[in-house]
Amino acid sequence: MSQESNRSLTFDEKKAAEAAFRGLPLNPAWSERAQAIYQGILAETGGRNILEVEEGEEVGELEGALS
Repeated sequence: MSQESNRSLTFDEKKAAEAAFRGLPLNPAWSERAQAIYQGILAETGGRNILEVEEGEEVGELEGALS
């Protein structure tokens, strides 16, 4: 496994992934790598929100799942 695939996501990469999983729009201020992550997830999900918050579920729980 290369060191590149072993690194943690940056803040904007995490935000891009979260936005893609929620079906939210791309933020042009994100880095190129974050935008590539967003586009890759969007291609797989078809742009639909796959992180629907269920009643009683905390947003912090969802953010923890993205870490």
